[in-house]
Amino acid sequence: MPTRKSAGPSPKRSGALTARVYERLREEILDGVHPQGTHLSIQSIATSMRTSNGPVITALHRLAHEGLVQHGRGSGYRIAEWTPLLLDQLLVVRRALETEAARLAARLSNREDIDELQTHIAQMEAMVAEGRRADAERIDVELHVAIAKLSRNAQLIDALARSHMLEIVRRRLLANAPRGDFKNMARNHQILIDAIASGDPDEAGKAMHWHLRSKSSTTGNA
Repeated sequence: MPTRKSAGPSPKRSGALTARVYERLREEILDGVHPQGTHLSIQSIATSMRTSNGPVITALHRLAHEGLVQHGRGSGYRIAEWTPLLLDQLLVVRRALETEAARLAARLSNREDIDELQTHIAQMEAMVAEGRRADAERIDVELHVAIAKLSRNAQLIDALARSHMLEIVRRRLLANAPRGDFKNMARNHQILIDAIASGDPDEAGKAMHWHLRSKSSTTGNA
């Protein structure tokens, strides 16, 4: 009788493997484990994570879509390189996207949505009071993600998700630079939330624009 070939991993298992590889690589990149420009060997990653090449390739493709790695024909995958000029340009793009997200949030959000944003402010206040800058900055990013989701625009949310990912990279690269008004971090964001809660798209858009513009292109909490 012919030998029965073993089936490959189920779609569910394959998806779980890809997610595991993606999360680990993403964490390593954001933590600066791999220097910028480092070549990523698909086979080496697969071996170290005890998986096949497929999940690794899929994970790297997703990371390339997010801007954390770069892919070149014939040269494979490398950790993305972020110059000061590129980071400044990305900040300009983020400012434009977030301004529109704030306008849409003001028009579409309800009382429950605003209350949810306020929970982020409360958490931020607690972290600032305890001097936990890293945790406060994490909540900062989560707050901006929450505002983006209130736009109810899937394409805008996706674009801002990539932008916020790169904001984490920007802050890591500038970890030793002056970091803005930490003590008033929650209060500065409260002004933004109040503008969104007003229901006036123009007021919310202006508040977001100046909230981001008031920060240096290379420093500060946004």
